[in-house]
Amino acid sequence: MNTNWFDRTTVQNTLWNTISSDIIPESGPLKESQDTVISMLIHDIFGAEILKTRNKKGWHFYNRINGERIDLAGAGILNSVAENKFEDIPSSPCEASAYFAREDYSAFLMKFIREFEETMGLGKYVPKQKVNV
Repeated sequence: MNTNWFDRTTVQNTLWNTISSDIIPESGPLKESQDTVISMLIHDIFGAEILKTRNKKGWHFYNRINGERIDLAGAGILNSVAENKFEDIPSSPCEASAYFAREDYSAFLMKFIREFEETMGLGKYVPKQKVNV
């Protein structure tokens, strides 16, 4: 997948809008596995590799795109990882998806896509009315 068009700032702002919405409650499994959900989303949409590193709570998931480490999980997670060095251990969608419910991820993914479309100024696809002849 071509990832040359990945714009970190746009994606980060879209993630912030998505996370700030009511899709992610203040506490619960989706909030606790936010780094995993984000790394999976970046993988699914932009084709990024999923990587992981150890932190105090277990594994921290993030991505690599075009050779650059991308960690969009947020300041709270980043501070706990900053105490450690990134290990860049390869992971997989199968491993990452074990940390959250598929239904929660699907809702988050759809919300992100809608926010991203709005941020990028993409109009929603509206099929033309079928004309009977």
